[in-house]
Amino acid sequence: MNEQEGDALRVAFEAMLSHAQEPPLRSVTDAAVAGGRRIRRRRTALSAAGVLVVAAITVTAGVGLAGIGRDRDPGPLTPASSPSPGTSTSQPSPKATSSTGLPVPIGTAPVPVTTHPSVP
Repeated sequence: MNEQEGDALRVAFEAMLSHAQEPPLRSVTDAAVAGGRRIRRRRTALSAAGVLVVAAITVTAGVGLAGIGRDRDPGPLTPASSPSPGTSTSQPSPKATSSTGLPVPIGTAPVPVTTHPSVP
């Protein structure tokens, strides 16, 4: 590139730049307001996401804790050295029954059943 071409190129660039208007620059206040809005929107979105995560964890924990132990059969509440409630090592005492087959309370003598004279 020689000096004449360089001068022609410089003149062409100066002509383009002299005709165009410079874009208006934003003021510092406008930039700060726009930045503050952007930060506020981001903070609101993050807060909403955090609330949803906490709610999901709470519901999951509540459902999980409510279902614990329902599928298990609780064991007997007696010590291991004593017999279980379903088995007994002693023989059951014979129950006193009357002639009608009904049980008689302990400590009372059986009363003989008599029929009315008119009934054969």
